[in-house]
Amino acid sequence: MKVFISHKKEDNLYALNIKNALKSCQIDAYLDLLDEDISGDGEELTDHIKEQLRICTDVIVVLSEKTKDSWWVPFEIGMATEKDMPIANYLVEGIVLPDYLEFWPRLKNYNDVCKYVEVRKEIREHYGRPRYIFESNILHPGESETRAFYRKLKQELK
Repeated sequence: MKVFISHKKEDNLYALNIKNALKSCQIDAYLDLLDEDISGDGEELTDHIKEQLRICTDVIVVLSEKTKDSWWVPFEIGMATEKDMPIANYLVEGIVLPDYLEFWPRLKNYNDVCKYVEVRKEIREHYGRPRYIFESNILHPGESETRAFYRKLKQELK
């Protein structure tokens, strides 16, 4: 499991806190502010972001009032959605989400990031099992792994 942390530059501190929370759970993460290979813009930067998303399994998006001015965060969300990657929003205090972002689970603190990891590992483990031993309270027939993760994480975050 490797998590792509999507954020606006002004939210670097929140992104670093998420990376540290993931690291404490032994989860690798990609964070562009720690990436010395980034250079250029336009097509070169787009290709770099696409490659990083390709090698990640999940996306956590830092959402703040500043995110509304971002071009890259919506691009990264769109790429992850296209790949059916699990996505969660990390809400900076006071943010009100637009309707289209309400679909994904909402993380609000360090403990929620740890809960994300716990539920993600649990769902991945269950999807590795033969269908006949799925526990009905974890997985529903015909439900994708990503949808099962969203449902379970939302239940756990209540």
